[in-house]
Amino acid sequence: MPVTDKDMLKKSAFSVLAFLLLIFCIGNLVLGITWIGRSYPGFFFYGNMVVTDITPGVENGEQLTRFKDRVTEADGVRINSPDELLSITDALPVGTDVEYTIERNGSGFKVGIPVQTFTARDFIQMFGVIFLMGAVFFVIGAIVLRTKPNARESRAFFLFCAAICVWFTGSFDAQASHVMEQLIFFAWVFSPVAGIHLMFIFPSDTRIKASAQNIISLVFLFISAMLFILQFIFFHSYDVWKYINTATWIYVVLSTAIFPASSLMTYLHPASALAKQRAQIILLGCIFGLLIPALAATGITVFNINLPYNLMALPVVIFPLSIAYAIVKHKLFDIDVILEKALTYGLLTGAVVAMSALTIFAFNVVFARYGGWRNPAFFVVLSAFLVIALNPLKNRIQDFVDLTFFRKKYDYKRAVEEVSYAMTSLLSLDKIVDKIISIIESTMFASPVLVYIYNQDTGAYEAYVKDGSDVPAGAAGPIGEDGALVRELNQQKKELFREDIISDDRYKHDSEELLDEFDRFTASLFVPVFFKRQLIGFIVLGDKKSRLSYTSRDVNLLRVLANQSAIAIENALAFKLVEDYAKKLERTNVELKDMQTQLVHAEKMSAIGQLAAGVAHEIRNPLNIIEGARYYLSTYMVNEENSETVGEYLDYIKQEIDRTNRLIDSLLKFSKAEPPYFEKVDINSILENVVILVRKQLSDSDVKLSTKLDPGIPLIMADPNQLWQVFINIILNAIQAMPKGGCLAIETSLGYSDSGPAPARNVCISFEDTGVGIAKDDISRIFDPFFTKKDMGTGLGLSIAYKIIEKHSGRIIVSSEKDKGTIFTIELPANNLNIKVGEANG
Repeated sequence: MPVTDKDMLKKSAFSVLAFLLLIFCIGNLVLGITWIGRSYPGFFFYGNMVVTDITPGVENGEQLTRFKDRVTEADGVRINSPDELLSITDALPVGTDVEYTIERNGSGFKVGIPVQTFTARDFIQMFGVIFLMGAVFFVIGAIVLRTKPNARESRAFFLFCAAICVWFTGSFDAQASHVMEQLIFFAWVFSPVAGIHLMFIFPSDTRIKASAQNIISLVFLFISAMLFILQFIFFHSYDVWKYINTATWIYVVLSTAIFPASSLMTYLHPASALAKQRAQIILLGCIFGLLIPALAATGITVFNINLPYNLMALPVVIFPLSIAYAIVKHKLFDIDVILEKALTYGLLTGAVVAMSALTIFAFNVVFARYGGWRNPAFFVVLSAFLVIALNPLKNRIQDFVDLTFFRKKYDYKRAVEEVSYAMTSLLSLDKIVDKIISIIESTMFASPVLVYIYNQDTGAYEAYVKDGSDVPAGAAGPIGEDGALVRELNQQKKELFREDIISDDRYKHDSEELLDEFDRFTASLFVPVFFKRQLIGFIVLGDKKSRLSYTSRDVNLLRVLANQSAIAIENALAFKLVEDYAKKLERTNVELKDMQTQLVHAEKMSAIGQLAAGVAHEIRNPLNIIEGARYYLSTYMVNEENSETVGEYLDYIKQEIDRTNRLIDSLLKFSKAEPPYFEKVDINSILENVVILVRKQLSDSDVKLSTKLDPGIPLIMADPNQLWQVFINIILNAIQAMPKGGCLAIETSLGYSDSGPAPARNVCISFEDTGVGIAKDDISRIFDPFFTKKDMGTGLGLSIAYKIIEKHSGRIIVSSEKDKGTIFTIELPANNLNIKVGEANG
C-alpha cells in the first residue's frame, strides 16, 4: 500500500500543526516565567474582569467566588479592563490593601485584598499542573502521530490532544496576559467536536451509518460554534456571559461522557476481540482520567468549592495515555493478565482483611478478659490461617475471577506437560496434528483450527484438519512458499495477528494479500512452526468462541506447542521416510528376484539361439540335397508304372522339406542378434541403476561394493539397454566368483588408446573383484560360446557381452590371477558423437 501524495500532504500539515503547538507551549511557559516577581492583585481574571483563580492563602480571598464574581472598581476607581487593574496594583507596594467592588448576581459588595508578589510557587501551585497536563497531551498526541502517521485514529487523536493542549497550556494566558484569550476559549468549546470525531473512529469504526455520523458531527459543530460566537459577542456583558459560561461547561462535561458511553457500547457489542480490548482500556482511562475529574470540576463550579482547578487536571493524563496505548500497542492481551491479577489480588486482600477483622472481633468478644486481639494467641491463629488457607483461598479466587470475568479455566502448567508428553510419544503425522488441534480447542476454544505442514515433493504447505472440523470453504487448499503469508512468517519468526496487518506499518506493502489470507481462513492469528530456523509449518487459529482476545498465557502456550510440534513433526516425517524406504526396498527386492529370473531366462534363450543357429545350418544342407533328389526323381518317373503313387509320396517329401525350411528360417530369425540403437548416454547413470538392481545379490553374497565414478567423463553414443546387459553379466559373474564374500570395485575414468593413427579418448569402465580368479589357460576361451566352468551356466553371457562391446567399437580387457581376483576393463570410444541417433555402428 504505497504512500500517496494526499498522505504526504496530510503528514506535512500535521507536522506544521505540531510545530505550532510546540511554539505555543514554549511561549506560554516563557510568559508564566516573565510574570514571576511581578506584583498582582492576589487573584486572576478573564478579560471581562470575571474572577478565575485565587492565590491560596491570600487574605480575604475566600470571599471571592470563581466564575461568579466580577471586579468593577479598585479603590473607588472604575475598572473596565485587566490593564487598568494591573496598572493600579503595579503602582502600589506589595502588601498594600486594595478595596475591590465585586458584582455578584446583580448585587455588589466590597472586599479588601492586599497586593501580592507572583512567585514561582504561585505559578506552579495555580497553573503548573494544568500546564503540565496540556504539554503531556501534546507530547502523547505527537508520539502517537509519529508512530502511526498514516492511521486515521492517530490523526483524530492528535487533533483532540491539540485542542486539550491549547486549552490547558493557554490557561495562564487567558487569565493573566489575555493575548490569545479567544483562541483558548475556541479550543475549549471545540474540544467536544474533536472528541466526537475520534469516537466515530476509535476504538473501532462505529456501526452508525456515515450519514448519521455526519449529522451528529454537524450538530456538535453547530453547538460549539454557537457557544463560541455567543461568548464572544457577550463576553463583556456579564449578566449574559455567566449563563453562556455555565452552559459551555455543561456541554463540555456531557460531551466528555459520550466517549466512555461509546466505549462501553463497543465493549458490550464488539466488532472484534481487539475492539473489545481497546474499549476495555479506554473505559478505564475514561473513568479514572476523564469522568471523575470532569465531575469534580463541575462540582467545584456548581457548589463553589474552594479547591484549585489545576489539581483536577492531574488525573486527566490517564485518559490520553489509555487511548495512546490502545492505538500504538495493538497487541493488548497483557491487559487481561493485568486486570486478572489486579482483581485476584484485590479480592484476596479484601478477603484477608475481612478474615482478620472477624478474627479481631471474635477475640475481642471471647477473650475480652485476656486482652482481646492483643492476646498472643490471636497472632498464632492469624499466622496459622495465613500459612494454611492463603494459597488455597488464592486459587479459589483465581478460579472465580477466571470463570466470572474472563470465561476461561485451564491449567497452563498441566497443558504444557500434556503438550510435551504428547509430542514426544507420537510418530504419526495425522495423530500429531489431531493432538495439536485438540489441545488448542480444549484450552482456548478457538474455531477454526488448522495445521499446515510443508511438503517437499510439492514445494507447498498442505493443510491438515481434524476429522469433523468445521473448516471454511477454500481454506484447506495448499499455500505456496513464495506467498506473502509464508514470507512474513519466515521474516518475522513470530506469531502473526490480524491486528498486526491492520495497525503495523511493517506489513503495509503486503497488507491486502495478508488480509485476504486472514479472511480466507476466518483467522485471528498464525503461529509459525520452525525447526532449525526453517519454517516447516504453521498453525491457523480463528477467534475464540467466547469472543475474548488471546492472552499472553495463550500465546506462550502456543509457542511451546509450536516448538514441541516442530520436533514431533520432523520425527514423524523422518519415520515416514524410513517406512517408505523400507517399502520401496521390499518392492525392489521383489523386482530384483523377477529380474534375476528374467536374466536366467534371457541367458538360456541366448544359448538356445546359438544352438538353433548351428543346428539350422547343419540341417539345411542335407535338406537341400534331399530336395534336389526329389526334384530329379519326379522328372524321371513321369511315364513309369505306379508313377501316380510315387508322385504322391514325392509330394509328401516336398511338403515336409518346405515345413522344415520354414522352421529353420524361424530359428535363424530368433537367433539373429539385434543391432544396437545408439543414443547419448551417461555411463555413470547406467552403472548407478545397475548397482541398485544387484544390491540384493551383493548383500546375500556378503560382497562389499565400492564405486568411484568420475563425474567428468563425457556422454557417448551407445545403446543403454545393451550396455546394461553387459554390466549386469560382468557384475553377476564377479559375485558368483566370490562364494565366501569379498569386495567388488567399480570405477570409471577417461583414458587414451594408442592404437590407430592418432591417440583416441576412451571411456574406461573397470570391474575388480577379489574372487577365485581365472586360470591362465582359460582366459583366452572365456568369450567363446558355451564355455563355462559353472555348474549352472550356459557359457553365453561373456560371449554376448563381447559381441555387444565389439559392435560399439570398443573392447574388453581381462586380467586375472588365480585365487586373488579378476579385473574386467571395458573401453568405449568417447569421440563417437557424430553417430546419428538409432544408427548402427559399422
